[in-house]
Amino acid sequence: MNRILAALFLIAGLMLASACTMDSGDNSAEGSLMVNADIRLPSEISKNKEETLSVAVTQGEDAVDDASGVEFEIWKAESKEDSEMIKAVHKGKGIYEIKKTFSEDGIYFVQTHVTARDMHVMPKKEFTVGEFPKEKAEKAKEAEKTKNAEDDHSHH
Repeated sequence: MNRILAALFLIAGLMLASACTMDSGDNSAEGSLMVNADIRLPSEISKNKEETLSVAVTQGEDAVDDASGVEFEIWKAESKEDSEMIKAVHKGKGIYEIKKTFSEDGIYFVQTHVTARDMHVMPKKEFTVGEFPKEKAEKAKEAEKTKNAEDDHSHH
């Protein structure tokens, strides 16, 4: 009796495992590739000047023009709790952008929240606004890393 039950469990397990790996019938690139979001920032960002921040959203080689949501979350180092969420505007060819004026010099972070094709990706990038002493910048970066280690998460 135990051998029969063990064999049945083995067969059921194999069937379940093969069902999880079976192709759903969608052989297109859209059905199998991850959505990628590449944050693009100006090489220099000045205080009190309107800047354009953008994200290029792709899936494989294709631009994603049908994202259901793209937002930019921006915060100054060590102040994530004061972050600002800004809805992006689609500019075409997978490019989504915002305009932003920074009123203070310092180290900042931007994290895009991109929801497209049943996926959610949240890349993050660090940048400097204006003039900021190198030793202060390093201290701010370390504090942010420590804080993010406690808060980090992702969505699939």
